[in-house]
Amino acid sequence: MLQRLAATEFTADDPTIVSSAYQQILAILGTATVGIRAKDVCLALGIEPLPKHVEGTRAKLKRLVNREIVTERQPGIFTVIHKRT
Repeated sequence: MLQRLAATEFTADDPTIVSSAYQQILAILGTATVGIRAKDVCLALGIEPLPKHVEGTRAKLKRLVNREIVTERQPGIFTVIHKRT
């Protein structure tokens, strides 16, 4: 599913979404039933939750928010925007 979304929706306007780091983040968010924090994304990816890693992940999440792929309805809580077809 993620590869189909990345290939058909995101790569036309924004080639950076095919980056494996962004795909991994989207995969984690896609399986979450509730919003998730940057630290929890790090833990789910097996990355040590050091401040530099958490902040790097948060920056990627914020970029996804700016591209309207992810939403941040509460400060620090991120969820995937499910597109209606």
